[in-house]
Amino acid sequence: MTWYLALKLLVVLFFLIMFIRRPSLVWGVGLLTVTTAVLLDTVLGTFDRQALEAELGFFYFVVAGSLFAGAAFWLWGLLTPLLRTSGETAPTAGQAASSRSSTHPPNREPLVEGSIDGFDPALLRTEIVTRFGREDVMDLLFDLEIPENEVTAADQNMNELIDNTLRYTQEKGQLGALALAVERILTPLPAEYLPRLEKITAESPPTLLRQYLLAHYSLEELQNITAALGIDWEQLDAGAKREKVRSLLQYLYRRNRIGELVDLMQDGGGA
Repeated sequence: MTWYLALKLLVVLFFLIMFIRRPSLVWGVGLLTVTTAVLLDTVLGTFDRQALEAELGFFYFVVAGSLFAGAAFWLWGLLTPLLRTSGETAPTAGQAASSRSSTHPPNREPLVEGSIDGFDPALLRTEIVTRFGREDVMDLLFDLEIPENEVTAADQNMNELIDNTLRYTQEKGQLGALALAVERILTPLPAEYLPRLEKITAESPPTLLRQYLLAHYSLEELQNITAALGIDWEQLDAGAKREKVRSLLQYLYRRNRIGELVDLMQDGGGA
């Protein structure tokens, strides 16, 4: 394996890891773009480049243009949050009127500039925008016990969801808790560092229960727990394991049944 081929594989591996860690459209397009570029470059380098380009003709330029557009989209998606944070301006009168007539939750006070109790909202926003996917933000709302209807709305994009979450935590004086919750989601405790099961109670923080279920139970075991609690698995939100865990806990908290879950876990239910 030549160093050039190894370098190309490392680039693809980097994009694959980033997409797995933070699945999003931006990193998905980036992964597809670099993978296609590596394959095309390898094929052209293996065979007669000029003959292949001539054989492909117009389609060669279509592929090349698509790769350029994919790279531009990835770079734009990566830089836009940083540019927005450093260069946001006040909305015009027309934009403000449009915002007030939309279906989104009404904007409260704008994000406060500068640090509050040692925490900078702008830096927190940049951290969340650049490193969080939607499921991460929904976990954040759960961990902070923020009612989803306070910050979510129909046809809402990620930036609006994040801004509403930051405004809510500012109003409630929870910026410190938000910063800690962000760090916990980015660097979750390994399973062996979580408290032992016998130490968990119905009064344990929701964050701890969410992390414990994710770390120690498979999707099949969670389905068994749900059935043992008399809950229809299909009644929970559709999605991957993280969404199912969050939905199950929300269902139980709303009905004051979280103690039943803890008792079932400690009795070995779902194993």
